[in-house]
Amino acid sequence: MSNINNHGVDMNNDVLFQELNCEKAATIQGGASAQVFTDANFSGLASTIFSDDIGLFDLNNFNDKISSIKVFSGQWTFWSDANYSGVGIILNPGDYATIPPEFNDVISSAKRNIK
Repeated sequence: MSNINNHGVDMNNDVLFQELNCEKAATIQGGASAQVFTDANFSGLASTIFSDDIGLFDLNNFNDKISSIKVFSGQWTFWSDANYSGVGIILNPGDYATIPPEFNDVISSAKRNIK
């Protein structure tokens, strides 16, 4: 007869999974992350970026619709045009409830800056 249930471990109290926020997930992955929002003050549609670079025009139709950004880790450049061209704005970790007017609803791509 097995003693598997007699080891003093209560499986009902063990935490097997933990929900991670974007910042913790990026740290575990060893990468960088940011979250973009279609409206100011972190509202509207949101999408998290974990990749080193991404053309936002391919990311759930976020092309020319970004109005606020949270950078969880890494330094990122957000570009006005696709393929990392046009005018860029460099953002370090932080919360940007509003972005400069010249970048509001014009961002089309983003790339993590590798130092």
